[in-house]
Amino acid sequence: MGARMQKRVSLLGAAALVSLSLPSPASASAVTAADLSGKKICWNNGSASVYSRGGKYSNNLSGEGTWSITGAGVHVHTDRYDYVAAIQKLPDGSFQAVIIGAGIKSTGTYCK
Repeated sequence: MGARMQKRVSLLGAAALVSLSLPSPASASAVTAADLSGKKICWNNGSASVYSRGGKYSNNLSGEGTWSITGAGVHVHTDRYDYVAAIQKLPDGSFQAVIIGAGIKSTGTYCK
């Protein structure tokens, strides 16, 4: 096998390994109340959401309100907004969220 062919094979092998290490949507799971209750998530849009026990919600951009888990996702109601977010927890512990009907997507992690 020539050096050029070995380089191509090496690149293909590296690409295969990288693709295997990326999380697939199939390995993500819908968040549960236990994933959120009492936690603060920092989102990539600059907001931070606090999902307090008992359903109290606070976000530096959308204000104060309530949250709950529904069959459609996480329902958030504040003075400014009322929406449902489909939030998934990835195997690495990070989150992906899509505001249903608005197409707004965010990623986040538990705040440190």
